[in-house]
Amino acid sequence: MTRTIGIDVGGTKIAGAVVDVADGSILAARRIATDAARGPAAVLADCVSLADELGPAAAIGIAVCELVDASGAVRSAETVDWRGVDVAGAFASVAPARVESDVRAAALAEGRFGAGRGCEDFIYVSVGTGISHCLVVDGRPRLGAHGSAVVTGAPPVEQWSSGLAFAQGRSVEDGATVLGVALAALVNALDPGLLIVGGGLGLDDAYRERFVAAMRAAVYDPAVRGLPVRAAALGADAGVVGAALAAGHAGAE
Repeated sequence: MTRTIGIDVGGTKIAGAVVDVADGSILAARRIATDAARGPAAVLADCVSLADELGPAAAIGIAVCELVDASGAVRSAETVDWRGVDVAGAFASVAPARVESDVRAAALAEGRFGAGRGCEDFIYVSVGTGISHCLVVDGRPRLGAHGSAVVTGAPPVEQWSSGLAFAQGRSVEDGATVLGVALAALVNALDPGLLIVGGGLGLDDAYRERFVAAMRAAVYDPAVRGLPVRAAALGADAGVVGAALAAGHAGAE
Protein backbone atom coordinates (compact mmCIF):
# COMPACT_ATOMS: atom_id res chain seq x y z
CA MET A 1 0.00 0.00 0.00
CA THR A 2 1.40 3.40 -1.04
CA ARG A 3 -0.09 6.08 1.21
CA THR A 4 -0.04 9.56 -0.29
CA ILE A 5 -1.92 12.65 0.81
CA GLY A 6 -3.92 14.61 -1.75
CA ILE A 7 -5.16 18.12 -0.95
CA ASP A 8 -7.57 19.89 -3.30
CA VAL A 9 -7.85 23.62 -2.61
CA GLY A 10 -11.06 25.05 -4.05
CA GLY A 11 -12.88 28.33 -3.79
CA THR A 12 -15.17 27.21 -0.97
CA LYS A 13 -13.59 24.09 0.50
CA ILE A 14 -10.29 22.35 1.04
CA ALA A 15 -10.57 18.58 0.61
CA GLY A 16 -7.86 16.32 1.97
CA ALA A 17 -7.49 12.56 1.68
CA VAL A 18 -5.08 9.73 2.23
CA VAL A 19 -4.97 7.86 -1.08
CA ASP A 20 -3.53 4.49 -1.98
CA VAL A 21 -2.03 5.53 -5.32
CA ALA A 22 -1.76 1.89 -6.43
CA ASP A 23 -5.52 1.64 -6.89
CA GLY A 24 -6.92 5.13 -6.21
CA SER A 25 -8.77 4.11 -3.05
CA ILE A 26 -9.37 6.74 -0.39
CA LEU A 27 -8.32 5.54 3.06
CA ALA A 28 -9.27 8.64 5.07
CA ALA A 29 -10.74 12.02 4.18
CA ARG A 30 -11.54 15.43 5.64
CA ARG A 31 -13.02 18.69 4.34
CA ILE A 32 -12.76 22.17 5.75
CA ALA A 33 -13.83 25.60 4.52
CA THR A 34 -11.33 27.56 2.43
CA ASP A 35 -12.40 31.02 3.64
CA ALA A 36 -9.86 32.69 1.35
CA ALA A 37 -10.81 36.14 2.67
CA ARG A 38 -8.61 35.42 5.71
CA GLY A 39 -5.56 35.69 3.46
CA PRO A 40 -3.19 33.29 1.67
CA ALA A 41 -1.02 32.56 4.71
CA ALA A 42 -4.01 31.38 6.76
CA VAL A 43 -5.24 29.10 3.97
CA LEU A 44 -1.79 27.60 3.55
CA ALA A 45 -1.49 27.02 7.31
CA ASP A 46 -4.83 25.19 7.24
CA CYS A 47 -3.61 22.98 4.39
CA VAL A 48 -0.43 22.09 6.28
CA SER A 49 -2.43 21.31 9.43
CA LEU A 50 -4.80 19.13 7.42
CA ALA A 51 -1.88 17.20 5.92
CA ASP A 52 -0.36 16.76 9.37
CA GLU A 53 -3.65 15.36 10.70
CA LEU A 54 -3.93 12.92 7.79
CA GLY A 55 -0.30 11.80 7.93
CA PRO A 56 2.02 10.04 7.96
CA ALA A 57 2.41 9.60 4.21
CA ALA A 58 5.14 9.15 1.63
CA ALA A 59 4.32 12.38 -0.22
CA ILE A 60 1.78 15.18 -0.51
CA GLY A 61 0.15 16.59 -3.62
CA ILE A 62 -1.59 19.96 -3.53
CA ALA A 63 -4.08 20.74 -6.33
CA VAL A 64 -5.04 24.40 -6.72
CA CYS A 65 -7.53 26.14 -9.02
CA GLU A 66 -4.82 28.43 -10.38
CA LEU A 67 -2.20 28.48 -13.11
CA VAL A 68 0.75 26.34 -12.02
CA ASP A 69 4.00 26.08 -13.97
CA ALA A 70 6.35 23.12 -14.41
CA SER A 71 8.28 23.97 -11.25
CA GLY A 72 5.09 23.95 -9.16
CA ALA A 73 4.99 27.73 -8.82
CA VAL A 74 1.50 29.24 -8.60
CA ARG A 75 1.10 31.94 -11.27
CA SER A 76 -2.42 33.32 -10.76
CA ALA A 77 -4.56 34.52 -7.88
CA GLU A 78 -8.20 33.82 -8.72
CA THR A 79 -8.88 32.07 -5.41
CA VAL A 80 -5.78 32.21 -3.19
CA ASP A 81 -2.77 34.44 -3.92
CA TRP A 82 0.16 32.06 -3.55
CA ARG A 83 2.24 33.81 -6.20
CA GLY A 84 5.82 33.96 -5.01
CA VAL A 85 5.05 31.58 -2.12
CA ASP A 86 6.97 28.33 -1.65
CA VAL A 87 3.80 26.31 -1.22
CA ALA A 88 5.47 22.89 -1.44
CA GLY A 89 8.16 23.97 1.01
CA ALA A 90 5.53 24.79 3.63
CA PHE A 91 4.82 21.05 3.95
CA ALA A 92 8.46 20.07 4.56
CA SER A 93 7.79 19.08 8.18
CA VAL A 94 5.13 16.60 7.03
CA ALA A 95 6.39 15.04 3.77
CA PRO A 96 7.83 16.01 0.38
CA ALA A 97 5.18 17.93 -1.56
CA ARG A 98 4.31 18.94 -5.09
CA VAL A 99 1.86 21.57 -6.34
CA GLU A 100 -0.29 20.99 -9.43
CA SER A 101 -3.19 22.61 -11.26
CA ASP A 102 -6.45 21.08 -10.05
CA VAL A 103 -7.74 20.35 -13.55
CA ARG A 104 -4.53 18.55 -14.56
CA ALA A 105 -4.67 16.58 -11.32
CA ALA A 106 -8.28 15.56 -11.95
CA ALA A 107 -7.48 14.61 -15.54
CA LEU A 108 -4.62 12.42 -14.30
CA ALA A 109 -6.96 10.67 -11.86
CA GLU A 110 -9.69 10.12 -14.44
CA GLY A 111 -7.14 8.71 -16.88
CA ARG A 112 -5.66 6.33 -14.34
CA PHE A 113 -8.74 5.20 -12.42
CA GLY A 114 -11.84 6.82 -13.90
CA ALA A 115 -13.69 7.51 -17.13
CA GLY A 116 -10.47 7.81 -19.16
CA ARG A 117 -9.12 4.35 -18.47
CA GLY A 118 -8.22 2.70 -21.76
CA CYS A 119 -8.07 6.02 -23.66
CA GLU A 120 -4.64 7.62 -24.07
CA ASP A 121 -5.83 10.85 -25.73
CA PHE A 122 -8.73 12.79 -24.26
CA ILE A 123 -9.84 16.19 -23.03
CA TYR A 124 -10.99 16.60 -19.45
CA VAL A 125 -13.10 19.68 -18.75
CA SER A 126 -14.19 20.89 -15.33
CA VAL A 127 -17.37 22.97 -15.23
CA GLY A 128 -18.22 24.50 -11.88
CA THR A 129 -17.67 27.87 -10.24
CA GLY A 130 -15.02 28.29 -12.93
CA ILE A 131 -14.29 26.41 -16.16
CA SER A 132 -10.99 24.81 -17.17
CA HIS A 133 -9.71 21.92 -19.24
CA CYS A 134 -6.75 19.61 -19.70
CA LEU A 135 -5.60 17.76 -22.79
CA VAL A 136 -4.21 14.31 -22.03
CA VAL A 137 -1.83 12.95 -24.68
CA ASP A 138 -0.38 9.44 -24.47
CA GLY A 139 -1.78 9.25 -20.96
CA ARG A 140 0.00 12.42 -19.77
CA PRO A 141 -1.67 15.74 -18.93
CA ARG A 142 -0.27 18.44 -21.19
CA LEU A 143 1.30 21.29 -19.27
CA GLY A 144 1.95 23.74 -22.09
CA ALA A 145 4.93 26.07 -22.33
CA HIS A 146 3.97 28.09 -19.25
CA GLY A 147 1.52 25.87 -17.39
CA SER A 148 -1.45 27.79 -18.76
CA ALA A 149 -2.90 25.18 -21.13
CA VAL A 150 -6.03 24.97 -18.95
CA VAL A 151 -7.95 28.10 -19.92
CA THR A 152 -11.18 27.20 -21.74
CA GLY A 153 -11.78 30.45 -23.58
CA ALA A 154 -11.73 32.37 -20.29
CA PRO A 155 -12.75 34.88 -19.22
CA PRO A 156 -15.67 35.15 -21.71
CA VAL A 157 -16.75 31.51 -21.27
CA GLU A 158 -16.69 31.75 -17.49
CA GLN A 159 -18.65 35.01 -17.66
CA TRP A 160 -21.49 33.18 -19.45
CA SER A 161 -21.32 29.48 -18.60
CA SER A 162 -20.02 28.92 -15.06
CA GLY A 163 -21.72 28.55 -11.71
CA LEU A 164 -20.65 32.08 -10.87
CA ALA A 165 -22.25 33.37 -14.08
CA PHE A 166 -25.56 31.72 -13.25
CA ALA A 167 -25.43 33.09 -9.72
CA GLN A 168 -25.14 36.53 -11.32
CA GLY A 169 -28.22 35.96 -13.48
CA ARG A 170 -26.93 34.60 -16.79
CA SER A 171 -29.31 32.24 -18.58
CA VAL A 172 -28.53 28.52 -18.61
CA GLU A 173 -29.51 28.27 -22.28
CA ASP A 174 -27.09 31.01 -23.32
CA GLY A 175 -24.39 29.60 -21.05
CA ALA A 176 -24.71 26.14 -22.56
CA THR A 177 -24.41 27.58 -26.08
CA VAL A 178 -21.30 29.62 -25.28
CA LEU A 179 -19.63 26.67 -23.55
CA GLY A 180 -20.57 24.26 -26.32
CA VAL A 181 -19.01 26.50 -28.97
CA ALA A 182 -15.82 26.84 -26.90
CA LEU A 183 -15.58 23.07 -26.47
CA ALA A 184 -16.17 22.57 -30.19
CA ALA A 185 -13.19 24.85 -30.86
CA LEU A 186 -11.06 22.58 -28.67
CA VAL A 187 -12.38 19.45 -30.36
CA ASN A 188 -11.85 20.93 -33.83
CA ALA A 189 -8.26 21.88 -33.01
CA LEU A 190 -7.21 18.83 -30.99
CA ASP A 191 -9.31 15.89 -32.30
CA PRO A 192 -9.42 13.96 -28.99
CA GLY A 193 -10.67 10.41 -28.67
CA LEU A 194 -12.92 11.23 -25.74
CA LEU A 195 -14.32 14.16 -23.76
CA ILE A 196 -14.64 13.71 -19.99
CA VAL A 197 -16.72 16.24 -18.07
CA GLY A 198 -16.36 16.87 -14.34
CA GLY A 199 -17.03 19.64 -11.86
CA GLY A 200 -20.26 20.36 -10.04
CA LEU A 201 -22.10 21.72 -13.09
CA GLY A 202 -20.43 19.32 -15.49
CA LEU A 203 -21.89 16.41 -13.53
CA ASP A 204 -25.39 17.90 -13.76
CA ASP A 205 -26.96 15.72 -16.47
CA ALA A 206 -29.35 18.35 -17.80
CA TYR A 207 -26.73 21.09 -18.19
CA ARG A 208 -24.15 18.70 -19.62
CA GLU A 209 -26.63 17.48 -22.25
CA ARG A 210 -27.30 21.08 -23.29
CA PHE A 211 -23.71 22.14 -23.81
CA VAL A 212 -22.71 18.84 -25.39
CA ALA A 213 -25.53 19.26 -27.94
CA ALA A 214 -24.27 22.79 -28.69
CA MET A 215 -20.74 21.42 -29.02
CA ARG A 216 -21.72 18.69 -31.48
CA ALA A 217 -23.55 21.21 -33.66
CA ALA A 218 -20.37 23.29 -33.91
CA VAL A 219 -17.89 20.46 -34.57
CA TYR A 220 -16.58 20.79 -38.12
CA ASP A 221 -15.75 17.19 -39.08
CA PRO A 222 -18.90 15.03 -39.37
CA ALA A 223 -16.87 12.00 -38.32
CA VAL A 224 -16.03 13.71 -35.01
CA ARG A 225 -19.54 14.88 -34.09
CA GLY A 226 -20.20 11.55 -32.43
CA LEU A 227 -17.22 11.98 -30.10
CA PRO A 228 -17.82 9.94 -26.93
CA VAL A 229 -18.61 12.14 -23.92
CA ARG A 230 -18.45 10.68 -20.41
CA ALA A 231 -19.18 12.11 -16.99
CA ALA A 232 -16.18 12.00 -14.67
CA ALA A 233 -16.32 8.67 -12.87
CA LEU A 234 -14.50 9.83 -9.73
CA GLY A 235 -16.81 12.79 -9.20
CA ALA A 236 -15.76 15.13 -6.41
CA ASP A 237 -12.89 12.80 -5.45
CA ALA A 238 -10.98 13.36 -8.71
CA GLY A 239 -9.14 16.36 -7.27
CA VAL A 240 -7.73 14.68 -4.16
CA VAL A 241 -6.94 11.43 -5.96
CA GLY A 242 -5.25 13.36 -8.76
CA ALA A 243 -3.30 15.50 -6.31
CA ALA A 244 -1.98 12.35 -4.66
CA LEU A 245 -1.03 10.89 -8.05
CA ALA A 246 0.67 14.14 -9.05
CA ALA A 247 2.83 14.00 -5.91
CA GLY A 248 4.68 11.04 -7.38
CA HIS A 249 3.97 11.65 -11.06
CA ALA A 250 6.99 12.20 -13.27
CA GLY A 251 5.42 15.36 -14.72
CA ALA A 252 3.35 16.64 -17.58
CA GLU A 253 4.72 17.68 -20.92
